[in-house]
Amino acid sequence: MSEVFAPGERLRMPPYQRSYSWGEAEALELLGDLLEATEAQIPHFIGAVVFVHGDEPGILEIVDGQQRLTTLTILLCVLRDLETDKARAQALHALIADEPRPILGEGANWRIALNYQDGAFFRDTIQRPGATLDLDADPGESESQGRMAANAAAFHKELSDIAADQRRALAEIAMKGCALVRVVVDNKDQGFKVFRVLNTRGKEPGAHDIIKTELFQRARFTSAEAARYAERWSDHEAVLGGNAFDDLLRQIRMIFDRGTKGDIVAAFQKGALAKIDARKFLDEILPAYVRGYRQIETAQLDESPRLEAIANCLHQMRALEQQNWRAPALHFLAERGADDPAALEFFQNLERLAYVMQLLVHDRDQRGRRFARVTEAVRNDRVLLSKTGPFAISREEGRKTRERLIGRFATFGQRRAIALRLNAALAGGRTIPPESDATVEHVLPRTIPEDSHWLVTWPDAAKRREQCDTIGNFVLLTTKVNQKADRLDYRAKKEIYFNGGGGQEFALTRDLMEQDAWTPEIVRKRTEKLAGILADAWGL
Repeated sequence: MSEVFAPGERLRMPPYQRSYSWGEAEALELLGDLLEATEAQIPHFIGAVVFVHGDEPGILEIVDGQQRLTTLTILLCVLRDLETDKARAQALHALIADEPRPILGEGANWRIALNYQDGAFFRDTIQRPGATLDLDADPGESESQGRMAANAAAFHKELSDIAADQRRALAEIAMKGCALVRVVVDNKDQGFKVFRVLNTRGKEPGAHDIIKTELFQRARFTSAEAARYAERWSDHEAVLGGNAFDDLLRQIRMIFDRGTKGDIVAAFQKGALAKIDARKFLDEILPAYVRGYRQIETAQLDESPRLEAIANCLHQMRALEQQNWRAPALHFLAERGADDPAALEFFQNLERLAYVMQLLVHDRDQRGRRFARVTEAVRNDRVLLSKTGPFAISREEGRKTRERLIGRFATFGQRRAIALRLNAALAGGRTIPPESDATVEHVLPRTIPEDSHWLVTWPDAAKRREQCDTIGNFVLLTTKVNQKADRLDYRAKKEIYFNGGGGQEFALTRDLMEQDAWTPEIVRKRTEKLAGILADAWGL
């Protein structure tokens, strides 16, 4: 390791590399391995690290091993900042940076430099002498920066509790007993290939990392172009987050490939990338789909009554357990936009179809085929909005949906989605975003104490089981009020709902204000009434 971080070495993260992704678990595992090696006084092997010669003389770009090298740098910085002996601290800092030489007009040469997004943060928050002693001041503006700060804090916490001699022995192992295989390739194309196929102990790249390298290679970018496009890619990742970016690419694959199964990287390469020019994808398609993905994730659209109605449809679908609606919604927003004249009709129809499919169709593949028909017709209003088009609900499906609405909703997700949707359908109701604090309260409790008055009004256990999880027994409350009401008798519950509990804020709860009792017959009639309101709202 001391040779890789030797004075004069200049390591850089190339544009096609992913941002820092190691969490505390990976960082502390590495620290644990090094502490074991320190105690046993044996070298620790960290695998292969691959570099490619950069365009600028003397610079090596990191192709594989950035996560390990960055984490080791964080560890060295913490050890340096905890070291009380000035000479030892300087020796550690020599692995992190070469001191500036003002007389020659040279600034500090940082041994490892990260990308444009994280480089300055890494220098100021981690690499600068003393920086890791004051980590709370700047937690970072991105996921990768947050991980760096969190890992430095984790190292600081662990190492502060051990003796100085043990820390010095650990530093010795990190400098001279940390072994690796160093591979240097000659050009960027080789670097791309190695990055795709080499899998060492580092954290496995996300699908978007691998797809990015494939796109960049197909586009045959110059170094300057690669840097510019990598900056845009990093901006997309910062907006969405790594996992969401992977999901976005999975949705794009489904749209262009019509496939839903198999490895996303292989399918993306054979499907989407085979049909789309790489530069066109990066310049036009990806930005539009990132924007559309953010809209279906947040339902945040420009303010206008029409767009508010579309946002309400998105919120209502976001509450659902099944997510097949996302691909056609994303396709429409990316290709046509929320301000398209047909957008409101499209999303109202999509919301209805999404709920009907969740209520009636349990087979995932069958649902997928139904929504794939919508996706295929997004650009063709004549097909999309026709009476026999992909949005059409048959008379039989309408009848089954009305029957299903009267039945039990067994899972938490089903109950909450249907209760939120009912709240929007009722007179004076409103659409509530799924991330709100609104929870489903069972007026008749799901479990009843032995001495409860509920056993007087509901003596039949079979009726209790049959009607407890029907929509007629649901109201909406905040979590705090819900927990307070719990298994109380009806009158006590009602007092909590409307005497400071905010129950009147929810349309689904308000109609209990005039309801003096809660019997099987009342719940049955309320279930039928609510089912009819929702079926009418969907035009069934």
